Amino acid sequence: MSDASLKETYLRLIQINQETFAGGEYDVAYHALSGAIYCAASLKEINYIVEVERLAVQQLAWIDAHDPEYEHSTESSSKRGLPSIYSNLAKMANAKVLIIQNEAKRPPPSIG
Repeated sequence: MSDASLKETYLRLIQINQETFAGGEYDVAYHALSGAIYCAASLKEINYIVEVERLAVQQLAWIDAHDPEYEHSTESSSKRGLPSIYSNLAKMANAKVLIIQNEAKRPPPSIG
């Protein structure tokens, strides 16, 4: 897939995330955001990954304030002894940024 197509897919997934989250479809919104992070990582676009992290944190805060009964809210998840999937996504975004930054610092392999 070309970078241009992957970027377009990322943008569509962010749009789907926004629309489905606004409609209260938090699971669908989460999965669209999750797909977006993989597009961003393939593109090695740190700004996109940071955007996904910001959205995950922002959306979880909204869920916690307005729909704490939702199964993946911080409260509901912690009752099961687990972090929220949105919290995990934010952590994954942070890890993906570190991976990309570390790969950029690594010298290319020697040939010969």
